[in-house]
Amino acid sequence: MDAWNFSTKVYTGLDSFDKLKELKEKNIFIVCDPFLSNTDGFKEVLSILVQEKNRLNIYSKVSPDPPIEDIIKCMGELQEFNPNIVIAIGGGSAIDLTKGVLYFSKKISSVSIDKFIAIPTTSGTGSEVTNVAVITDKKKNVKYPIVDDQLIPDEAILNPSLVLSTPQKVTAYSGMDVLTHALEALVATNANLYTDSLAEKAIEIVFNDLIGCYKDGTDIEKRMRMHEASCLAGLAFNFAGLGISHALAHQVGGQMHVPHGLANTMLLPYVILCNAKNPAAKNKYVKIAKRVGPNQSRWSDEMVLEEFSRKIKYLAIQMNCPLKLSKFGVDKETAESHIAEIVRNAKKDITFKTNPIKPTDKELEEIYYSII
Repeated sequence: MDAWNFSTKVYTGLDSFDKLKELKEKNIFIVCDPFLSNTDGFKEVLSILVQEKNRLNIYSKVSPDPPIEDIIKCMGELQEFNPNIVIAIGGGSAIDLTKGVLYFSKKISSVSIDKFIAIPTTSGTGSEVTNVAVITDKKKNVKYPIVDDQLIPDEAILNPSLVLSTPQKVTAYSGMDVLTHALEALVATNANLYTDSLAEKAIEIVFNDLIGCYKDGTDIEKRMRMHEASCLAGLAFNFAGLGISHALAHQVGGQMHVPHGLANTMLLPYVILCNAKNPAAKNKYVKIAKRVGPNQSRWSDEMVLEEFSRKIKYLAIQMNCPLKLSKFGVDKETAESHIAEIVRNAKKDITFKTNPIKPTDKELEEIYYSII
């Protein structure tokens, strides 16, 4: 028996910040990306919270791929402030840092909050609705996903005004991350009719609107759709699971400091062809490929899959995404030196468990070598 529910209340639209007006005379701990302080969207959030006579503590020492050390520092400030409400405003790193802080604070202390609100400023991770956080051990160069329903935010606010100034590179990498989330959720072992519907819609939006967001970041309608697509994909994989693109991307990012969305961009076309060895996964890939591609009614399934893989690469190329580690600046010798460790750790990654096939070491190596 499957149980299906959305734990997070999601508020969308340009007027979605009005939801914050319900917070009155609270102690609010805010975690945000450091560059947000001078943005209009962040100032609007603060203005609303101040008007309602809330007491604020702002933590902005957020690093990309939040390390364990940052979680410890932030935990200290949070415990000292003793908030009623915690708000994470930022990209995946800010939200993941907040999740990690709350998770470990509840484990080792008496911290108890009334509400955790996530306000994403990128359209990519879907972290505002998931039970996943990824933290990094900088000493070992390893990323560790934490999966626990306690990590799911109580509320998410999706306001497109926060993503209008997103740099092109971030738009590209985060948008391709949405595509990876959706395509992996589509074929994951826990997928069902509900997650398929969410994933398929997210995939369609990416192919229809991502390039438009990349070329014109001020197109608020396309920005809103991509923001919501990120959320849809997050809801899909939170239940269905992910797969070996993420299992490998976590290692590539940890070892060679490739941005997470870019690592997935490189890997995804080859992961699809590998996973298509599973007949059910192959059928799902072919169906969605036909929905987003040109008329392929006379093509064989194999031809459709090959074209779909090329279509994903072309989407990335249009946004100047490097598709090889060498193009990103990682030399071949360095990339090859990590192969055994990357394969070993990928098989331990929690996302490996829900992949539609259990690839051999050789198959994982072949996927990895494809991006060197």
